[in-house]
Amino acid sequence: MLLNLGFAQAQEDPRFNISINFEDGKAASLREQVKQALPILWNRIITQQARQAMPRNIKAMALLRRVRPEQGGSIIQFSPERVWARLEQEHIPHIRTLPSFNLRIELINAFGSSMQGSENEMLAYAHEQSDALGVQLKANAPLLVIRIQWLDDIQVQLSVRGQSRLSEFSETRNLDMGEPFVQLKNWVIQTMLRARDAYAWHKPAATDTINPDSNLTLNLHLLIEQEASLAEQIALETALKSDPRIQSMLPSYLNYRSREYIIQLKQNDDSWIADWFAQRGMLATPNAQGWLIQ
Repeated sequence: MLLNLGFAQAQEDPRFNISINFEDGKAASLREQVKQALPILWNRIITQQARQAMPRNIKAMALLRRVRPEQGGSIIQFSPERVWARLEQEHIPHIRTLPSFNLRIELINAFGSSMQGSENEMLAYAHEQSDALGVQLKANAPLLVIRIQWLDDIQVQLSVRGQSRLSEFSETRNLDMGEPFVQLKNWVIQTMLRARDAYAWHKPAATDTINPDSNLTLNLHLLIEQEASLAEQIALETALKSDPRIQSMLPSYLNYRSREYIIQLKQNDDSWIADWFAQRGMLATPNAQGWLIQ
């Protein structure tokens, strides 16, 4: 039996809303405000490795959607569609879907005891930095556990586990002289960025290889953001595959919270997709690659 969770409203991506505060109550020009906001957006959606390769010819005003005044400043809102299209044009690796984690931080001293007070402080710091990092921390998200255990006065073991796309790892690190928790906070932030960058979007190669001799078919990227059991996932996939307008459907990423597929349509027409998912209580939104289903 197919899911019927009710009509889901598409949520605005908070990464594209940038707050600009006016110094001494003096408003800068609109162009200057948008120019100030763009690097903040890049920090949220561009992978660390790609930041150094960002071209300088991208005009901030061309990516603007709207400006909302607020007390002591304004909120600059960029257009996701324009941003994604420009980044894809420039071949810049970026994170399209807002990464969400259920973050847990474990600090274990050399005697094997939990340092609960320090764990709470570290977790609070991670929440404070989450907006700037372009991630969302919430309970009903894939688990991301960052564990730091003292081996002696100098060495600690940093390990990561969970259900995020970041591969689990464990490594030994040395503490520098000075306040250790400052260094630990930096390590936590670095690990969160690694987990975020694991969600970097890449144009699927399959879109260029499925039925290359046909100029009538249409290849699309389909992202389904919905919690579902394995049985519910299979039911939805089976129904979609059996639609006579579908030529093929290839999974590129599967998780009980989200799934990604490359679908090939028999005709160059995807206008029916919104109605197909609406009949099943889901919202289908077109984007530059295909459709986002929520």
